[in-house]
Amino acid sequence: MTLRQLDIPASQWRVQDITAVRDALANVDTDPELARAWRGSVVLSFAEAPESYPYLNPEIAAFLQNVYSEFPYLLYFLNPDRESGALDSFFASIGALAETPAGVWVVWSDDVATAFFAALAAAAEFAINRGDDWVAVIKGYEYDESQSRFSEIREILVTRGVIPA
Repeated sequence: MTLRQLDIPASQWRVQDITAVRDALANVDTDPELARAWRGSVVLSFAEAPESYPYLNPEIAAFLQNVYSEFPYLLYFLNPDRESGALDSFFASIGALAETPAGVWVVWSDDVATAFFAALAAAAEFAINRGDDWVAVIKGYEYDESQSRFSEIREILVTRGVIPA
């Protein structure tokens, strides 16, 4: 798979202008074949981010909140590798990241879990609507096989009427 680095200029993320993301996905998310080719391949890069870890920056977090508001299925396109920051981009967008002397952590709660499962379900639904394998999309975000997210996402999709029971 070819990774596609999406460079977000500081002039945009500082004012929560999501034009770079919108322009990049303008034709991709409407063309099923192109969308499938882009699945799991996008990595966000923030120019001139002042911290070593951009997702802790409040302006970048606000930018990401706007991106996920317009593209709730963004996890479909983002590269799920832990190092790519896809999950941290989502958790930053909902204000669930915290830094301690031990590192950066997700402050997990029922609300965070609900939002996370909703974002994964949006990516799965987007996959289904593009004729793609929604299970593969979800599996990309599973890091511990003993704690599969499949059943939760499947239940959401059934409840929404996207897949049969």
